[in-house]
Amino acid sequence: MKKKQKRIKRTTKSIKIEIRGGKPETRSYKSTRLEVRKSADGSMQLAGTAIVFDSPSQDLGGFTEICKYDAVQKSLQRNADLFMLWQHDSSQPLARVKTGALELSLNRAGLNFVATLPNSPLGQNAYQAVKDGTVDSVSFGFNIEPDGDKWINTPDGRLIRELWDINVSELSPVTWAAYLAPHVDTRSCPVELRSKLRRESDDDEDDGSDCDPDDPDCEECGCDCEECEAGDCTLCSDPDCDEENCRSEDQSCPMQTREAHRQLLIRRLRS
Repeated sequence: MKKKQKRIKRTTKSIKIEIRGGKPETRSYKSTRLEVRKSADGSMQLAGTAIVFDSPSQDLGGFTEICKYDAVQKSLQRNADLFMLWQHDSSQPLARVKTGALELSLNRAGLNFVATLPNSPLGQNAYQAVKDGTVDSVSFGFNIEPDGDKWINTPDGRLIRELWDINVSELSPVTWAAYLAPHVDTRSCPVELRSKLRRESDDDEDDGSDCDPDDPDCEECGCDCEECEAGDCTLCSDPDCDEENCRSEDQSCPMQTREAHRQLLIRRLRS
């Protein structure tokens, strides 16, 4: 006789944000079209282009990046319920597709949007900032599906990353322009091409952790976590890191120096 399974009724709801592939990344650039509007009922609106396809970014640290139409099409097929946030701050939502306040339009040129802003201090401030031209850029948050990007080494020595399969989570009017990359997840870059990537320290001083990629004795760690970039790979905080020296007590990290460790402690004290 089969035992009846007890069903548990869930009485609470929660919003789950699933990171399918790589780490969350953001891209922002000066929009070719970001404008304010007044709807027929007098409500405040923002309209513009959030993502421009086949438009190369600026240098993101040794490579440029191109977002393909297919990448965003696949993302919207999986989840079209995007948010518009103010300056990537999840505590300051401006609009959402599910509520009808955010309308998206996808074509071969890019992803366009029209957002109806809330009649609140946040909505009014956002509207005025764009109207005045103080904020004239649009950014989007995303993460990459496994094998969702393609790295190309061109004959003239340039490194290009093409985005073919991503998950877009939100759009944001932002202050900073020029398609800058506050966060870049380059773990998918082939090992043989990683020497082309440029690491930029938080400090202007040389921390002694970099070496010449053309030097046969140079063994540069490829992990992007804060600890490894500071030179202390034994404290690697990336659970998916596959570098052999990371979190290993019996091996010395090729980037680990006293000066690099000192810089890590300084950064921790500043935070």
